[in-house]
Formats: sequence, structure tokens, C-alpha cells
Amino acid sequence: MKEVPLRVPRLVAFDVDGTLLSSDHDILDSTREAIDRVRSVGATVMIASGRPVAGLRFQVARLGLATDGLVLAGCNGAVIEDATTGEVLNSWPVPAHVSARVYRGLRELPVSTIVPVGDQVFIEDPEGHMVHLEARANGTREVVVEDLFAAAPTPPKILVSAPYEVLVQHREAIDALGGDEAETCFSSTYYYEVNAAGVSKGAALAAFCAARGIPLERTVAFGDNENDITMVRTAGVGVAMGNAIDALKEVADVVTASNDDHGIAQVLLGMTVPA
Repeated sequence: MKEVPLRVPRLVAFDVDGTLLSSDHDILDSTREAIDRVRSVGATVMIASGRPVAGLRFQVARLGLATDGLVLAGCNGAVIEDATTGEVLNSWPVPAHVSARVYRGLRELPVSTIVPVGDQVFIEDPEGHMVHLEARANGTREVVVEDLFAAAPTPPKILVSAPYEVLVQHREAIDALGGDEAETCFSSTYYYEVNAAGVSKGAALAAFCAARGIPLERTVAFGDNENDITMVRTAGVGVAMGNAIDALKEVADVVTASNDDHGIAQVLLGMTVPA
């Protein structure tokens, strides 16, 4: 494992659920203090999540986070937005020919399909597994449609929901639908994510830093789940929360305490020397 640098990084990236948020869906006071500390010396803060950008905006407002110098990377990095201006900096949607194939194939599997686009969430089956959670958790509007492709031909992502054991059983079949034109990963025990090929939190971090002239070695990223692996690998210092899955801990440079035990603060509050 790398030694944590003793100066403030140029950018700090956070996953949301299981990382930035504690188990009661709030931010610890110590985490707020740590974020304020790094922002006070000019570090950019990126929130990188499987949640859509509209949901990240909702969480930022709910938690009372300042938007100055804040970047939102939603849908696993498929959309990058400046939180202050609302400007979309990058977008990598699922191509129409890929989404058509994935939608069609998922109908043949015992899973539910959820598609967030903008401030809406499209579903075909209102009785599907966990289909109402996405809109409720992100302050977005749920819309029941007859044909997902007609409603969302080029979505930022396609979300597949089922109990964990069902997703594991059918993971290879889901992967085959996208083939080499899609990226897939778990974001929770009941969500499996499908993005366009090349899309990941790590790719979003790298693209944003390249555009802003931020060296990757001057970045820190925190995560806990499978969709955080690329980001933790890409960052100069990749941090796995104590509650993270083992696969993430194995690739992280640092394993800190859990999201309930001040894990973010333990790393960031030691970075007190400005660049």
C-alpha cells in the first residue's frame, strides 16, 4: 500500500452510498469537516456515483453541500456536470443499437429494467424488483412506458434489478447482451449496471483531470463497491472504505475505517499542507 501523501490533493472523488453517506444516509460531521478542509485550499471535489446526475443534485441539496468547485459524475461516469453552472462537460450514452439489444434480451430474464434519463426514470413493469427505489432515492419522476427503447434509445445507463443471487446467476447472460460494446458492474447487491463501452468512474476521473490539467497522482478517490474499482485504481491514492467489498480492498492503496467510523476524515484530515 502507498503511504498517504501529506499535502492536499488537487482533486478528491467520492462515491456516495456506502462511502460519502453513512448507514443512516447522512454525512458525518467529520466528513463535512474533511471536505471543507480540502476545499479551503482549492481542491476540486468530484461526486462519482451510479446515481444519475439529477439524483446527485438532489443529494447535494438535501445534504446542504456547497456547489462551488463541485463536479458531478453520474451514472458511473457516463455524464459529468459542473454542479455550479449545470454545464454538461462530457456525456457517453449507450448507443441505440446496443440499448435495443439489451432491452430486448433483459425481457427474457427474471430481472427488472430501470432507465434513468435526466430527471425521469423509465420502467416497463411497475411490479418489478426495486423499480420504485431509483426515483424515490434521487428525487426524480417515475414514468411507466410500454417500450423502453422508444422512451430512451440512448440512455446514460441501463439499470438491472433483481435479488443478488438472481443477478449472479444471470450475470454472464446480461454481459453477453452488451458484449464488447458495454461495460457492466454491480453497484449494490440488487443493482447491476450497464454502460457504454469504456464508461466507468475511473474513465470519468481521468477525462476530467486531463481536461483541467490535474495530474492523476494528485488525486484521491474513495469507494466501497465494484463500480468504484476503476476509480480507486485510477486515482493517485485509491481508498477503500472499511465496509468495502474485498475486491475493492485488494486493489486499493489504502483501506480506511468504514463510512460510519470516520473513514474519510481519517485519510483527508492528515492532508493539511497546501500544494
